Amino acid sequence: MEIFNAKPYCENTIKFVQQFGKNFSYKSEDIADMEEILDIIHKDYINKDISEKTAEKIAISMGIYLGQVMLESKLSECGYEWMVDNNQPCLTKNDKNKMYPIAKVWKRITNGVEDNVKSFYDIGIVIAEGRFDKR
Repeated sequence: MEIFNAKPYCENTIKFVQQFGKNFSYKSEDIADMEEILDIIHKDYINKDISEKTAEKIAISMGIYLGQVMLESKLSECGYEWMVDNNQPCLTKNDKNKMYPIAKVWKRITNGVEDNVKSFYDIGIVIAEGRFDKR
């Protein structure tokens, strides 16, 4: 696996969300705002107001930003980093511990609120800290 540089994508996301009146700053609070924006994008996608290609670009950019906030909030201190796995950036600790925020954002855009990114963020932090009860 190769290391992935997320920063250029994150900078694009920060610029993109300004058109929605949001100012992202790599804080966990950004994820609730991201959820609001993704709800708008989902509706545009379902109504065919944006193309699948545009939705994919948004998913990549927003997914990378989501992952970067996760890293900066907690995951990096738990041993996670950006890597490329099967041509897709993912948050990786080892072969058994990977998270795919781009895939999650894509599901949020295509499926709607049932694939909430805030819950992905919250659960990702719990998993990284080893607090996830597998019972």
